[in-house]
Amino acid sequence: MDPVRPGIDRLLSQKLSRRSRLAALPFEEKVRMVVELQKMQEPILRARGRNVKVWSLDKVNAGSDPIPLTMLKACAMGSR
Repeated sequence: MDPVRPGIDRLLSQKLSRRSRLAALPFEEKVRMVVELQKMQEPILRARGRNVKVWSLDKVNAGSDPIPLTMLKACAMGSR
């Protein structure tokens, strides 16, 4: 038996489990996660001279954003 194979099987199983947990999250939580990732990469991209726009959840929550989360969700569901 290949000594590496059990480790690979375990990693693939954990990857599938994590993807299932992420897929089960509400759409709004997924958007929040994307915004957090944008915040983390913003300083790196700016240092490279890139123009970066981080989404503002405050505008969405306050209702002043022209595209509310419900509309984003409908667009995302329609793109499948």
